[in-house]
Amino acid sequence: MDIVKIGNAFYFMYIGIAVEYIAVLWLALRKCSKKTAHIVLLVILLLNFSLHFIKQAFVPYVNNHPQSWRRSTVENLCAVSTVFFPFIYLIKKQNILHDFVYFIGVCGGLAALLYPSETIGQSAFAFDTIRFYICHTNLVTVPLLAAILGVYRPRLSRCWAIPVLFLLWETVICLNEYFLIGVGLVDAKFADLLDPAFRNSSFPFGVRPEFAWAKKLFDPFVPEFLRTDAFGLNGGEDFYFPVLWLVGPAFVYLTPIYIILSSPFWIASRRR
Repeated sequence: MDIVKIGNAFYFMYIGIAVEYIAVLWLALRKCSKKTAHIVLLVILLLNFSLHFIKQAFVPYVNNHPQSWRRSTVENLCAVSTVFFPFIYLIKKQNILHDFVYFIGVCGGLAALLYPSETIGQSAFAFDTIRFYICHTNLVTVPLLAAILGVYRPRLSRCWAIPVLFLLWETVICLNEYFLIGVGLVDAKFADLLDPAFRNSSFPFGVRPEFAWAKKLFDPFVPEFLRTDAFGLNGGEDFYFPVLWLVGPAFVYLTPIYIILSSPFWIASRRR
């Protein structure tokens, strides 16, 4: 059967296609000017942006309107990146947003390729499976090649901005969740969002039950008052104050990860 499963042939097939895609695009652009490379990468991001909405004309989305329109909003980290990356790349002069694009694009896109939660158990050749891999491969490809080709090089000195902008991304997701319930695209009450098991793929509302092991990594850096349901908002169950609970873990973990990912470019610049 042509079903995607972690570790099976189709799983590795799509990872292999992603690697080949990045390599071929690099070979095609490595001798081009930075201006040409920038235009090509921007076009890819615009196509990704368009696919985020065009998918509504295909199965399974077209069969579930209007509820499926929520899937074209900024409901997770990669969706926020897909929507905002093109507009950031329209800014030609590098700023801290470009440094963050490198970090969140490479980390978010790569994490999705290694753990493609939306495609597990789905047909490897279904429209939505192919769309998933196109989208997340491009999220990795564009910032990675932009850095390698010198269009936008990640700067070590901007490491402080990475957790701040990550929290902004999470805030956008959080507000989007309240919006979806408010307009009826998600059939729930606002209080339901406080349950970490409910619509919480990017963790703005805490640690999902299936990732309980991660609490050992996060909780030491989360003040107790941000993970205590003192007012019974979630019936006394697991509770994390939306987004704010991530402040400590974001600074503790994301800053060194960015330093590691950006160090090769810093080292290369020092050797010139």
